[in-house]
Amino acid sequence: MRTEADNDGMQFVECLKCGHTRGFTPGPRQQESGECPQCRYVGWAFSNELTEPARRVLRDLPLESRLRLRTVSL
Repeated sequence: MRTEADNDGMQFVECLKCGHTRGFTPGPRQQESGECPQCRYVGWAFSNELTEPARRVLRDLPLESRLRLRTVSL
């Protein structure tokens, strides 16, 4: 899994439901990363900001509970 930003500014995001990883180039409307091509979920996180325990917790939570979560940068 690639987690660093490429030279052209592309970063990698992963689906919070199934874990599919894809490239993402941040733009003026950064929140619009679209739906996952595998599971159609629309929750994404930057791969380099997720730890393995956080991935497990997010994937085990029911979708209703995920809606109440907020991302916190430390």
